[in-house]
Amino acid sequence: MMGAQHLKLGGLAVILIAALSGPGSLAQGVKISDPTSVLLIVNRDSNDLTFMDLESRKIVGKVFLGNNVNPHMAMMTHDGRYVVTGGTRANKAYVVDLATLELVKEIPVDFAPEHMAISPDSRYYYQGNPDGDSISVIDMVSLSVIRRITGLAEPLNVTFLPDGSKAYVANYGAHWIGVIDVSRHELLKKIHVGNVPAVHRLDPDKYLGEIKGVSNASISNDGRYLYAADGDLGIVTVIDTREDRVIKTIPVGPDPWRAFMSHDGKYAVTVNNGDETVSIIDTAKNEVVATFEGGPDMVGVNFAAGKAFVISSTSGFLYAYDLGSLRPAGRIKIGSNIQIETATTDVAETKLYLGNSTDHTIEIIDARTHQVEKVGNVGLFPWGTHIMDSKDNYCH
Repeated sequence: MMGAQHLKLGGLAVILIAALSGPGSLAQGVKISDPTSVLLIVNRDSNDLTFMDLESRKIVGKVFLGNNVNPHMAMMTHDGRYVVTGGTRANKAYVVDLATLELVKEIPVDFAPEHMAISPDSRYYYQGNPDGDSISVIDMVSLSVIRRITGLAEPLNVTFLPDGSKAYVANYGAHWIGVIDVSRHELLKKIHVGNVPAVHRLDPDKYLGEIKGVSNASISNDGRYLYAADGDLGIVTVIDTREDRVIKTIPVGPDPWRAFMSHDGKYAVTVNNGDETVSIIDTAKNEVVATFEGGPDMVGVNFAAGKAFVISSTSGFLYAYDLGSLRPAGRIKIGSNIQIETATTDVAETKLYLGNSTDHTIEIIDARTHQVEKVGNVGLFPWGTHIMDSKDNYCH
C-alpha cells in the first residue's frame, strides 16, 4: 500500500492514503478532522456517501455502502463521531466513523428504512421503517438494535424534545402522532390531529394505501409546541408538548407536505401540493398571515438571509419569499427538464446546498444574490445533503 500523504484542502485537515475497494472502502482514503467543515451528500443510485469540503468545494471522501443499498437520508450524530444512514432496499442501518470514514457497522433493521433522528445526547439512533410500521432503536454505544417500537403506521420522521425525554413519531399512513418515552423506548400515546376523512372510515382496508397523513412534527425553538401538517385534512395542528394535546387547528391549503420552522421561530411554512400554494403561519398568533403561489411537487423549505426558499422538485425552480415584508422575492432557475431534491442551509445562513439528481450535481445557491454555483460528479442521484449543526437538515 502507498504511504500516507498530508495536505490541506480549504482549511480541512485530511490524510490521503491508498484507495481501497469493496463495501465500506474510502474512494480517497480521507481522514476528516473537523466534521463542521464538510457537506455530507447521500447518493441513492451509486449507493454511497460523499463528503465535500465547504470552503474549497473539493470532494474529499466517499464511503461505498454496498450494492442495492439505496441510502435515503443520512445524519451526523450531534457529537460528531458518526454518520448514520438507512438503506431502503437493504433493510439495514449503516454506521460510518466520521473521523476515518470507515464503515464500522451494518445493522439489520425493519423494512425500507428511510428517515431517522438522533437523540440530543447522541446515545440513541431512531431509524424509521415505513414499510415495517416500526422504529428500530439503535444504541450508539453497542451499535446494536435494542428495541423495535411497533404499532405505528408508515412512520416517516421522528422529533426529539430538546431534553431528550420524549420523541414524536409522524405517521404518514395515519392521522396521529405517536409519543415515545425515550427512557423505555415505548409508545405512550397517540395524538390524533383531526377527524379521519369519511371515505377512509367507510373502508379502511381499501383506502389505507391512499392515506396522506402526517409526515413530520416540527418543533418550536423552545420545545414547547409541535406543528404537524396533515396531507388529507389540509390542516396544521399545534400540539402542546407538556400535555401532549392539540391546542389549535389551522386550515392551510390542500395536501400540505409538512410545516418548516423559520430559524427565529416566528413562522411555520407549509408547502401545499394540492393547489401549489405556500402558507405562512405566524406562530405567535397561530394563524395563516400570508399565502403565496408556489410550484409543483414542493419537497422542502430552507431559510437564509431573511427569506424562505421553497424547492419545487419537478419544475427546476426555487421560489423565494421575504419573511420581513411577507412578499415574494423571485424565482431561482436551477435548470430545465431536471429534478431537484432537498437542500441544507449552512450554519452562517448564507448558502443553500441543493441536490440535483438529474445532473448528479450539488447546486450552491447564494441566499442574498440568488447566484448558483454547480459542483459536479458528486455521485449518482444525490438525494439529500447534511451539514453538522445546520437548522435545515431534513429529507423528503
